[in-house]
Amino acid sequence: MELLLNGHQYRRFQEAYFSAVLEKYALNLADIRVLLFLYEHKSYDTARDIVEKHYLAKSYVSKSVEKLIEHGFLERKHLQEDRRYVHLLVKEEALPVIEAVRQQRQRMLERLFQGISSEHIEVLQEIAGKISSNITDMKRSEN
Repeated sequence: MELLLNGHQYRRFQEAYFSAVLEKYALNLADIRVLLFLYEHKSYDTARDIVEKHYLAKSYVSKSVEKLIEHGFLERKHLQEDRRYVHLLVKEEALPVIEAVRQQRQRMLERLFQGISSEHIEVLQEIAGKISSNITDMKRSEN
Protein backbone atom coordinates (compact mmCIF):
# COMPACT_ATOMS: atom_id res chain seq x y z
CA MET A 1 0.00 0.00 0.00
CA GLU A 2 2.86 2.37 0.81
CA LEU A 3 4.30 1.72 -2.64
CA LEU A 4 0.99 2.66 -4.27
CA LEU A 5 0.74 5.90 -2.31
CA ASN A 6 4.40 6.89 -2.81
CA GLY A 7 4.26 10.03 -4.93
CA HIS A 8 7.99 10.17 -5.66
CA GLN A 9 8.03 6.92 -7.58
CA TYR A 10 5.02 7.95 -9.67
CA ARG A 11 6.56 11.37 -10.27
CA ARG A 12 9.73 9.78 -11.66
CA PHE A 13 7.58 7.50 -13.81
CA GLN A 14 5.72 10.55 -15.18
CA GLU A 15 8.93 12.48 -15.79
CA ALA A 16 10.27 9.58 -17.85
CA TYR A 17 7.17 9.54 -20.06
CA PHE A 18 6.88 13.30 -20.43
CA SER A 19 10.58 14.17 -20.66
CA ALA A 20 10.62 14.84 -24.42
CA VAL A 21 7.56 17.11 -24.23
CA LEU A 22 8.86 18.87 -21.13
CA GLU A 23 12.19 19.57 -22.80
CA LYS A 24 10.68 20.62 -26.12
CA TYR A 25 8.45 23.25 -24.51
CA ALA A 26 10.73 24.12 -21.53
CA LEU A 27 8.06 23.14 -18.99
CA ASN A 28 7.94 20.99 -15.86
CA LEU A 29 5.33 18.56 -14.52
CA ALA A 30 3.57 21.24 -12.46
CA ASP A 31 3.22 23.41 -15.58
CA ILE A 32 1.72 20.48 -17.47
CA ARG A 33 -0.68 19.67 -14.64
CA VAL A 34 -1.88 23.29 -14.50
CA LEU A 35 -2.32 23.51 -18.27
CA LEU A 36 -4.17 20.18 -18.54
CA PHE A 37 -6.38 21.00 -15.57
CA LEU A 38 -7.50 24.27 -17.12
CA TYR A 39 -8.05 22.66 -20.51
CA GLU A 40 -9.94 19.62 -19.20
CA HIS A 41 -12.00 21.38 -16.51
CA LYS A 42 -13.36 24.47 -18.19
CA SER A 43 -15.66 25.40 -15.30
CA TYR A 44 -12.60 25.74 -13.01
CA ASP A 45 -10.53 28.60 -14.38
CA THR A 46 -8.78 30.36 -11.52
CA ALA A 47 -5.50 29.65 -9.74
CA ARG A 48 -7.51 29.06 -6.58
CA ASP A 49 -9.54 26.37 -8.36
CA ILE A 50 -6.34 24.58 -9.33
CA VAL A 51 -5.00 24.72 -5.77
CA GLU A 52 -8.26 23.45 -4.28
CA LYS A 53 -9.18 20.81 -6.85
CA HIS A 54 -5.75 19.53 -7.88
CA TYR A 55 -4.05 19.77 -4.48
CA LEU A 56 -1.05 21.69 -5.77
CA ALA A 57 0.78 24.21 -3.61
CA LYS A 58 -0.08 27.87 -4.25
CA SER A 59 3.56 28.62 -5.00
CA TYR A 60 3.74 25.93 -7.71
CA VAL A 61 0.51 27.12 -9.29
CA SER A 62 1.60 30.75 -9.23
CA LYS A 63 4.98 29.99 -10.82
CA SER A 64 3.40 27.72 -13.42
CA VAL A 65 0.72 30.24 -14.35
CA GLU A 66 3.36 32.94 -14.86
CA LYS A 67 5.52 30.62 -16.98
CA LEU A 68 2.55 29.49 -19.08
CA ILE A 69 1.55 33.11 -19.68
CA GLU A 70 5.13 33.98 -20.69
CA HIS A 71 5.13 31.05 -23.13
CA GLY A 72 1.87 32.33 -24.62
CA PHE A 73 -0.15 29.29 -23.52
CA LEU A 74 -2.44 31.06 -21.01
CA GLU A 75 -4.16 34.41 -20.82
CA ARG A 76 -5.53 36.29 -17.80
CA LYS A 77 -9.06 37.62 -18.04
CA HIS A 78 -11.25 39.68 -15.71
CA LEU A 79 -14.98 39.26 -16.08
CA GLN A 80 -17.06 42.44 -16.05
CA GLU A 81 -19.50 41.09 -13.46
CA ASP A 82 -16.77 40.22 -10.93
CA ARG A 83 -13.38 41.81 -11.40
CA ARG A 84 -12.02 40.40 -8.12
CA TYR A 85 -11.09 37.10 -9.72
CA VAL A 86 -8.50 36.53 -12.40
CA HIS A 87 -9.72 33.88 -14.81
CA LEU A 88 -7.24 31.86 -16.82
CA LEU A 89 -7.92 30.96 -20.42
CA VAL A 90 -6.02 28.35 -22.42
CA LYS A 91 -4.87 29.92 -25.68
CA GLU A 92 -4.82 28.21 -29.06
CA GLU A 93 -1.01 28.22 -28.95
CA ALA A 94 -1.19 25.64 -26.14
CA LEU A 95 -3.09 23.06 -28.19
CA PRO A 96 0.02 21.32 -29.64
CA VAL A 97 1.47 21.01 -26.13
CA ILE A 98 -1.80 19.66 -24.77
CA GLU A 99 -2.12 17.13 -27.59
CA ALA A 100 1.46 15.92 -27.09
CA VAL A 101 0.93 15.57 -23.35
CA ARG A 102 -2.37 13.74 -23.77
CA GLN A 103 -0.79 11.27 -26.19
CA GLN A 104 2.06 10.61 -23.78
CA ARG A 105 -0.36 10.31 -20.87
CA GLN A 106 -2.33 7.67 -22.78
CA ARG A 107 0.88 5.70 -23.45
CA MET A 108 1.89 6.06 -19.82
CA LEU A 109 -1.47 4.83 -18.52
CA GLU A 110 -1.42 1.86 -20.89
CA ARG A 111 1.98 0.91 -19.52
CA LEU A 112 0.98 1.60 -15.93
CA PHE A 113 -2.11 -0.60 -16.12
CA GLN A 114 -0.58 -3.32 -18.29
CA GLY A 115 -1.86 -6.72 -17.17
CA ILE A 116 -4.61 -5.26 -14.98
CA SER A 117 -8.22 -6.00 -15.92
CA SER A 118 -10.69 -3.20 -16.55
CA GLU A 119 -12.73 -4.45 -13.58
CA HIS A 120 -9.74 -4.08 -11.27
CA ILE A 121 -9.02 -0.62 -12.67
CA GLU A 122 -12.61 0.41 -11.90
CA VAL A 123 -12.27 -0.87 -8.32
CA LEU A 124 -8.98 1.00 -7.98
CA GLN A 125 -10.64 4.21 -9.21
CA GLU A 126 -13.45 3.79 -6.67
CA ILE A 127 -10.97 3.19 -3.85
CA ALA A 128 -8.79 6.14 -4.90
CA GLY A 129 -11.87 8.36 -5.02
CA LYS A 130 -12.88 7.29 -1.53
CA ILE A 131 -9.37 7.85 -0.16
CA SER A 132 -9.30 11.31 -1.77
CA SER A 133 -12.70 12.10 -0.25
CA ASN A 134 -11.51 10.94 3.18
CA ILE A 135 -8.43 13.15 2.96
CA THR A 136 -10.56 16.14 1.91
CA ASP A 137 -12.96 15.51 4.80
CA MET A 138 -10.06 15.27 7.26
CA LYS A 139 -8.58 18.54 5.99
CA ARG A 140 -11.94 20.30 6.35
CA SER A 141 -12.41 19.06 9.90
CA GLU A 142 -8.92 20.34 10.84
CA ASN A 143 -9.77 23.88 9.68
